[in-house]
Amino acid sequence: MIKIDTHNLADTHRLGGRLGRNLKGDETFALISPLGGGKTSFTQGLAKGIGATARVTSPTFVLEKIYTGKKVVLHHFDMYRIEPSEIESVGLLEILGEAVVVVEWADKIKGYLPDDTIWITIKIGKKNERRFEFNYPDDKEYVFKK
Repeated sequence: MIKIDTHNLADTHRLGGRLGRNLKGDETFALISPLGGGKTSFTQGLAKGIGATARVTSPTFVLEKIYTGKKVVLHHFDMYRIEPSEIESVGLLEILGEAVVVVEWADKIKGYLPDDTIWITIKIGKKNERRFEFNYPDDKEYVFKK
């Protein structure tokens, strides 16, 4: 496990950007935090890190947004309104391992995600401070290289 603290929104974006630059295109990120925890903010940085230029917003109501980077594609899902029984209808299962996948509210569908998922728990601190706790398998360690 790696723990990284951010002190403001810019730090959170930089953290996502740094990790995004290391992606190969088959990573799955499972984000867990309360409302306002920084899931979409982290994803904005990740998208910038892959070279995507589109504005990244929460996919809460559309369930999925796709961002094209220089070398990889990022699929951003939000499971907040999805029941586990509906998971097969949202298109997530078909692309796991084929693209960068970010899943907000991933704890709702934990059993459907691959074994090599990078789990990120975001804890809210004072004001805009966040603690990111990354749990990941050894074969995904390259994501965290500087």
